[in-house]
Parts: sequence; structure tokens; C-alpha cells
Amino acid sequence: MAGAVSMENKRVVFRDTIATSGYNIAQTRERVLKWYNKRYNIPTVISSKIITDNARCFEAIAEEYITFKNKFFVLDRSRIYYYLTFNFDEKSCEVIISRISYWYDDESPDGGIRYNAEEIITDEHSIKNGRLKKEPGKFRTKTIDLKNELFKEIKQEITSKP
Repeated sequence: MAGAVSMENKRVVFRDTIATSGYNIAQTRERVLKWYNKRYNIPTVISSKIITDNARCFEAIAEEYITFKNKFFVLDRSRIYYYLTFNFDEKSCEVIISRISYWYDDESPDGGIRYNAEEIITDEHSIKNGRLKKEPGKFRTKTIDLKNELFKEIKQEITSKP
């Protein structure tokens, strides 16, 4: 639990490096773009946009829903915004999720609440006496779940046989 949210320069950043043995940079980049186009066309995705695109790097901004509870007459969810960066070299693909923020209860009459990841999902804000706090804990859990899902999908796409 503690330490599951990594910090770099006082900002929440998740990163993973995936070995790309057998593929050159162009092939790896092509596989990542294939994954990106498939992944960001699912119903929970609100929008995504590639903002940097060159041979060794591509970066996108994504906005989607994370759902905390979806039961009869109860839908508790938040919008999550994040940057997704891919850095390519001859042997690996570095994946970075950064600049994470949330817009919770966006459909309420008062406009909801906006949070940065640093003020809600860090150990300091979401853990007390070794346990997750209720409100920050749900953001932390769903963000880590999303991070794990994205890294797993990307790794599968990069390392699978063509």
C-alpha cells in the first residue's frame, strides 16, 4: 500500500520500461500506435489527443472515466486526465503516465471538485495509520488499477508475436 504511488520532483509519475527485443524502433512505435488507437476508442474514454509525434517519442493527453460504484440508482465516478508518454530506443519502450488530475462529481449543480493527483492519492494524503482513507483511497485504488491495466496492455502489445 505505502509506496505504490511514485513521486518525482514532487509530482506523481508512473513509469515502466518494456524490453522490445526483436523489434526496431519503427516497429515498436507502430505497435504502440495500434494499441493507442484501439484503447482510446472504448466507452469510458471521453477524449484523447496525440500532442507530440516523432520517431523516438510520442505523447498523448487522455480523459476518461474511472468508476468507483455503479449500482442501481448510484453512479459514483470521476473524470481522470493524464499524459501518456512513450520514449523509444533500440532495446526498449519507456512508458510514462504523468500530470494526473481528476474532476469529481462533474455533473453536480456546483460543478464538482477538481483535484491534482498530488493532493489526493499520495501516501501523505490517502493513508492514515496504515489504512486507506475512504475518499482519497478510492481515487488511489482506481488510479493504480488504471496504471496497471495500461502498462499490462502496452506490454502485451509490444511483446506479442506479430
